[in-house]
Amino acid sequence: MTSSKLPVYFISHAGPNQAVDESVTADFFATLGQKWMSLSEPAPTSILVISGHWEGEQGVIRVRTSEENKLYYDFYNFPDHMYKLQYPSKGSPELANRVLELLNKANIPAVAETKRGVDHGVWVPFLRILPKPQIPIVQMSLADMRGQPAEKVFAYHVELGEALAQLREENVLIVASGTAVHNLRDLGAYRQSGKVAPFVAPFDALLDRVVLTQSEEQRRKAAVEDIAQSEYLRPAHPSLDHLLPFHVAIGAAGADKGKILHKNFALTLSESAFSFGEN
Repeated sequence: MTSSKLPVYFISHAGPNQAVDESVTADFFATLGQKWMSLSEPAPTSILVISGHWEGEQGVIRVRTSEENKLYYDFYNFPDHMYKLQYPSKGSPELANRVLELLNKANIPAVAETKRGVDHGVWVPFLRILPKPQIPIVQMSLADMRGQPAEKVFAYHVELGEALAQLREENVLIVASGTAVHNLRDLGAYRQSGKVAPFVAPFDALLDRVVLTQSEEQRRKAAVEDIAQSEYLRPAHPSLDHLLPFHVAIGAAGADKGKILHKNFALTLSESAFSFGEN
Protein backbone atom coordinates (compact mmCIF):
# COMPACT_ATOMS: atom_id res chain seq x y z
CA MET A 1 0.00 0.00 0.00
CA THR A 2 1.25 3.46 -0.80
CA SER A 3 -0.03 6.99 -0.67
CA SER A 4 0.76 7.36 -4.39
CA LYS A 5 -1.79 6.56 -7.06
CA LEU A 6 -1.50 4.68 -10.33
CA PRO A 7 -2.89 6.31 -13.49
CA VAL A 8 -6.17 5.38 -15.17
CA TYR A 9 -6.27 4.53 -18.87
CA PHE A 10 -8.90 4.46 -21.58
CA ILE A 11 -7.82 2.50 -24.66
CA SER A 12 -9.61 1.75 -27.91
CA HIS A 13 -9.06 -1.98 -28.34
CA ALA A 14 -10.01 -2.07 -32.05
CA GLY A 15 -10.93 -5.31 -33.83
CA PRO A 16 -9.68 -8.86 -33.22
CA ASN A 17 -7.17 -8.55 -36.08
CA GLN A 18 -5.28 -6.06 -33.93
CA ALA A 19 -3.78 -9.11 -32.22
CA VAL A 20 -1.87 -10.14 -35.36
CA ASP A 21 -1.85 -7.25 -37.87
CA GLU A 22 0.73 -4.49 -37.86
CA SER A 23 -0.76 -1.03 -37.36
CA VAL A 24 -0.08 2.31 -35.72
CA THR A 25 -2.36 1.30 -32.86
CA ALA A 26 -0.49 -1.98 -32.37
CA ASP A 27 2.73 0.05 -32.19
CA PHE A 28 1.11 2.36 -29.64
CA PHE A 29 0.06 -0.62 -27.53
CA ALA A 30 3.64 -1.92 -27.47
CA THR A 31 4.89 1.47 -26.28
CA LEU A 32 2.13 1.64 -23.68
CA GLY A 33 3.16 -1.74 -22.30
CA GLN A 34 6.74 -0.58 -21.91
CA LYS A 35 5.43 2.43 -20.00
CA TRP A 36 3.38 0.24 -17.67
CA MET A 37 6.31 -2.06 -16.97
CA SER A 38 8.44 0.95 -16.05
CA LEU A 39 5.94 2.26 -13.49
CA SER A 40 7.38 2.37 -9.99
CA GLU A 41 6.48 3.88 -6.65
CA PRO A 42 3.96 2.39 -7.06
CA ALA A 43 4.33 -0.44 -9.55
CA PRO A 44 1.11 -2.23 -10.51
CA THR A 45 0.60 -5.57 -8.79
CA SER A 46 -2.63 -6.30 -10.68
CA ILE A 47 -4.77 -4.86 -13.47
CA LEU A 48 -8.54 -4.30 -13.53
CA VAL A 49 -10.04 -4.13 -17.03
CA ILE A 50 -13.53 -2.91 -17.90
CA SER A 51 -14.40 -4.06 -21.43
CA GLY A 52 -17.05 -2.76 -23.80
CA HIS A 53 -17.82 -6.38 -24.73
CA TRP A 54 -19.43 -7.31 -21.44
CA GLU A 55 -22.61 -5.86 -19.95
CA GLY A 56 -23.99 -7.43 -16.80
CA GLU A 57 -27.60 -8.55 -17.08
CA GLN A 58 -30.31 -6.35 -15.52
CA GLY A 59 -27.80 -3.69 -14.59
CA VAL A 60 -25.79 -5.97 -12.29
CA ILE A 61 -22.00 -5.68 -12.51
CA ARG A 62 -20.21 -9.01 -12.88
CA VAL A 63 -16.62 -9.53 -11.75
CA ARG A 64 -14.46 -12.48 -12.79
CA THR A 65 -13.13 -14.18 -9.66
CA SER A 66 -11.29 -17.08 -11.32
CA GLU A 67 -7.57 -17.72 -10.88
CA GLU A 68 -7.20 -18.73 -14.54
CA ASN A 69 -8.16 -16.41 -17.40
CA LYS A 70 -9.58 -18.69 -20.06
CA LEU A 71 -10.24 -16.87 -23.32
CA TYR A 72 -13.64 -16.10 -24.78
CA TYR A 73 -13.47 -15.84 -28.58
CA ASP A 74 -16.44 -13.51 -28.87
CA PHE A 75 -16.16 -12.81 -32.60
CA TYR A 76 -17.38 -14.56 -35.72
CA ASN A 77 -16.32 -15.34 -39.30
CA PHE A 78 -12.62 -14.76 -38.74
CA PRO A 79 -9.84 -17.06 -40.03
CA ASP A 80 -9.28 -20.25 -38.04
CA HIS A 81 -5.93 -19.10 -36.67
CA MET A 82 -7.68 -16.30 -34.76
CA TYR A 83 -9.46 -18.90 -32.62
CA LYS A 84 -6.15 -20.55 -31.72
CA LEU A 85 -4.52 -17.47 -30.25
CA GLN A 86 -3.62 -17.79 -26.59
CA TYR A 87 -2.97 -15.31 -23.81
CA PRO A 88 -2.23 -17.26 -20.60
CA SER A 89 -2.73 -14.53 -18.02
CA LYS A 90 -3.64 -15.19 -14.42
CA GLY A 91 -6.60 -13.78 -12.56
CA SER A 92 -6.63 -12.41 -9.01
CA PRO A 93 -9.44 -13.60 -6.73
CA GLU A 94 -8.08 -11.18 -4.12
CA LEU A 95 -8.57 -8.17 -6.41
CA ALA A 96 -11.93 -9.47 -7.64
CA ASN A 97 -13.23 -9.75 -4.09
CA ARG A 98 -11.91 -6.27 -3.30
CA VAL A 99 -13.82 -4.91 -6.32
CA LEU A 100 -17.00 -6.61 -5.11
CA GLU A 101 -16.44 -5.13 -1.65
CA LEU A 102 -16.04 -1.59 -3.03
CA LEU A 103 -19.10 -1.88 -5.26
CA ASN A 104 -21.19 -3.22 -2.41
CA LYS A 105 -20.04 -0.29 -0.25
CA ALA A 106 -21.18 2.09 -3.02
CA ASN A 107 -24.57 0.31 -3.28
CA ILE A 108 -23.81 -0.83 -6.83
CA PRO A 109 -25.25 -4.33 -7.47
CA ALA A 110 -22.39 -6.71 -8.27
CA VAL A 111 -21.85 -10.47 -8.28
CA ALA A 112 -18.98 -12.89 -8.82
CA GLU A 113 -18.59 -14.52 -12.25
CA THR A 114 -16.81 -17.88 -12.58
CA LYS A 115 -17.91 -19.23 -15.97
CA ARG A 116 -17.46 -16.53 -18.62
CA GLY A 117 -14.01 -16.19 -20.13
CA VAL A 118 -11.98 -13.04 -20.74
CA ASP A 119 -13.26 -11.43 -23.96
CA HIS A 120 -11.30 -9.91 -26.83
CA GLY A 121 -11.74 -6.41 -25.44
CA VAL A 122 -9.11 -7.56 -22.95
CA TRP A 123 -6.86 -10.18 -24.49
CA VAL A 124 -6.53 -8.70 -28.00
CA PRO A 125 -4.98 -5.39 -26.89
CA PHE A 126 -3.09 -7.07 -24.07
CA LEU A 127 -1.37 -9.44 -26.50
CA ARG A 128 0.23 -6.26 -27.83
CA ILE A 129 0.55 -4.31 -24.59
CA LEU A 130 1.99 -7.06 -22.39
CA PRO A 131 2.95 -10.00 -24.65
CA LYS A 132 4.25 -11.79 -21.56
CA PRO A 133 1.37 -11.54 -19.08
CA GLN A 134 3.36 -11.06 -15.88
CA ILE A 135 0.69 -9.08 -14.00
CA PRO A 136 -2.63 -10.67 -12.88
CA ILE A 137 -5.67 -9.36 -14.75
CA VAL A 138 -9.28 -9.19 -13.54
CA GLN A 139 -12.10 -8.34 -15.94
CA MET A 140 -15.36 -6.80 -14.82
CA SER A 141 -18.48 -5.90 -16.77
CA LEU A 142 -20.40 -2.76 -17.49
CA ALA A 143 -24.06 -2.50 -16.49
CA ASP A 144 -26.62 -3.42 -19.16
CA MET A 145 -28.89 -0.34 -19.16
CA ARG A 146 -30.18 -0.50 -22.72
CA GLY A 147 -33.29 1.51 -23.36
CA GLN A 148 -32.54 4.04 -20.63
CA PRO A 149 -31.64 7.70 -21.33
CA ALA A 150 -28.01 8.26 -22.28
CA GLU A 151 -27.45 10.77 -19.47
CA LYS A 152 -28.62 8.26 -16.87
CA VAL A 153 -26.43 5.51 -18.32
CA PHE A 154 -23.37 7.78 -18.48
CA ALA A 155 -23.87 9.08 -14.93
CA TYR A 156 -24.18 5.54 -13.58
CA HIS A 157 -20.91 4.47 -15.17
CA VAL A 158 -19.10 7.57 -13.92
CA GLU A 159 -20.28 6.60 -10.43
CA LEU A 160 -19.06 3.07 -11.09
CA GLY A 161 -15.60 4.42 -11.87
CA GLU A 162 -15.68 6.61 -8.77
CA ALA A 163 -16.38 3.52 -6.65
CA LEU A 164 -13.27 1.86 -8.09
CA ALA A 165 -10.95 4.86 -7.65
CA GLN A 166 -9.64 3.66 -4.28
CA LEU A 167 -7.91 0.77 -6.08
CA ARG A 168 -5.46 3.22 -7.62
CA GLU A 169 -3.96 3.63 -4.15
CA GLU A 170 -3.74 -0.16 -3.78
CA ASN A 171 -1.32 -0.76 -6.67
CA VAL A 172 -4.10 -1.62 -9.13
CA LEU A 173 -3.92 -0.29 -12.68
CA ILE A 174 -7.43 0.52 -13.98
CA VAL A 175 -7.82 0.08 -17.74
CA ALA A 176 -11.08 0.97 -19.49
CA SER A 177 -11.15 -0.82 -22.85
CA GLY A 178 -13.71 0.43 -25.38
CA THR A 179 -13.49 2.33 -28.67
CA ALA A 180 -13.64 6.11 -28.93
CA VAL A 181 -15.85 5.96 -32.03
CA HIS A 182 -17.43 2.59 -32.80
CA ASN A 183 -19.92 2.31 -35.65
CA LEU A 184 -19.79 -1.14 -37.24
CA ARG A 185 -23.26 -0.66 -38.69
CA ASP A 186 -22.01 1.76 -41.36
CA LEU A 187 -18.49 0.38 -41.74
CA GLY A 188 -19.21 -1.35 -45.05
CA ALA A 189 -20.53 1.83 -46.65
CA TYR A 190 -17.13 3.51 -46.21
CA ARG A 191 -14.88 0.59 -47.20
CA GLN A 192 -14.93 1.28 -50.93
CA SER A 193 -13.99 4.96 -50.66
CA GLY A 194 -11.66 4.46 -47.72
CA LYS A 195 -12.78 7.82 -46.35
CA VAL A 196 -13.27 8.55 -42.69
CA ALA A 197 -16.95 9.05 -41.83
CA PRO A 198 -17.89 12.70 -41.15
CA PHE A 199 -18.98 12.04 -37.56
CA VAL A 200 -15.68 10.52 -36.42
CA ALA A 201 -13.50 13.63 -36.00
CA PRO A 202 -16.11 15.86 -34.30
CA PHE A 203 -17.14 13.22 -31.78
CA ASP A 204 -13.53 12.35 -31.07
CA ALA A 205 -12.81 16.05 -30.56
CA LEU A 206 -15.60 16.15 -27.98
CA LEU A 207 -13.92 13.33 -26.05
CA ASP A 208 -10.64 15.28 -26.20
CA ARG A 209 -12.37 18.32 -24.74
CA VAL A 210 -13.83 16.26 -21.91
CA VAL A 211 -10.48 14.66 -21.11
CA LEU A 212 -8.63 17.99 -21.07
CA THR A 213 -11.19 19.75 -18.85
CA GLN A 214 -9.30 20.51 -15.64
CA SER A 215 -12.16 20.92 -13.18
CA GLU A 216 -13.37 17.52 -11.94
CA GLU A 217 -16.94 18.77 -11.63
CA GLN A 218 -16.95 20.30 -15.11
CA ARG A 219 -15.30 17.24 -16.64
CA ARG A 220 -17.88 14.89 -15.19
CA LYS A 221 -20.69 17.22 -16.25
CA ALA A 222 -19.32 17.35 -19.81
CA ALA A 223 -18.87 13.57 -19.90
CA VAL A 224 -22.51 13.07 -19.01
CA GLU A 225 -24.45 16.01 -20.42
CA ASP A 226 -22.39 17.26 -23.37
CA ILE A 227 -21.82 13.79 -24.77
CA ALA A 228 -25.47 12.78 -24.27
CA GLN A 229 -26.63 15.93 -26.08
CA SER A 230 -24.14 15.72 -28.95
CA GLU A 231 -25.62 15.36 -32.43
CA TYR A 232 -22.75 12.99 -33.20
CA LEU A 233 -23.39 10.55 -30.34
CA ARG A 234 -25.63 8.06 -32.13
CA PRO A 235 -23.72 8.09 -35.44
CA ALA A 236 -20.51 7.53 -33.47
CA HIS A 237 -22.06 4.93 -31.15
CA PRO A 238 -25.25 3.27 -32.44
CA SER A 239 -25.02 1.31 -29.18
CA LEU A 240 -23.26 2.73 -26.14
CA ASP A 241 -21.31 -0.32 -24.97
CA HIS A 242 -17.93 0.73 -26.39
CA LEU A 243 -18.27 4.28 -25.06
CA LEU A 244 -19.18 3.40 -21.47
CA PRO A 245 -15.65 2.36 -20.45
CA PHE A 246 -14.71 6.00 -21.13
CA HIS A 247 -17.20 7.09 -18.46
CA VAL A 248 -15.81 4.56 -16.00
CA ALA A 249 -12.35 6.04 -16.59
CA ILE A 250 -13.71 9.56 -16.02
CA GLY A 251 -15.15 8.48 -12.66
CA ALA A 252 -11.98 6.68 -11.55
CA ALA A 253 -9.82 9.65 -12.59
CA GLY A 254 -11.19 12.04 -10.00
CA ALA A 255 -9.52 15.42 -10.41
CA ASP A 256 -6.36 14.03 -12.02
CA LYS A 257 -5.12 15.67 -15.19
CA GLY A 258 -6.16 14.06 -18.47
CA LYS A 259 -3.82 13.43 -21.37
CA ILE A 260 -4.31 12.45 -25.03
CA LEU A 261 -2.05 9.48 -25.77
CA HIS A 262 -2.97 8.23 -29.23
CA LYS A 263 -5.05 9.03 -32.32
CA ASN A 264 -6.00 6.94 -35.31
CA PHE A 265 -9.14 7.26 -37.44
CA ALA A 266 -10.28 4.46 -39.74
CA LEU A 267 -13.54 4.62 -41.69
CA THR A 268 -16.21 4.67 -38.95
CA LEU A 269 -13.84 4.14 -36.04
CA SER A 270 -11.57 6.18 -33.80
CA GLU A 271 -8.87 4.38 -31.85
CA SER A 272 -8.01 7.22 -29.48
CA ALA A 273 -6.48 6.56 -26.08
CA PHE A 274 -6.30 8.71 -22.97
CA SER A 275 -4.73 8.67 -19.53
CA PHE A 276 -5.48 10.36 -16.23
CA GLY A 277 -2.92 10.96 -13.52
CA GLU A 278 0.21 10.20 -15.53
CA ASN A 279 3.34 12.04 -14.43
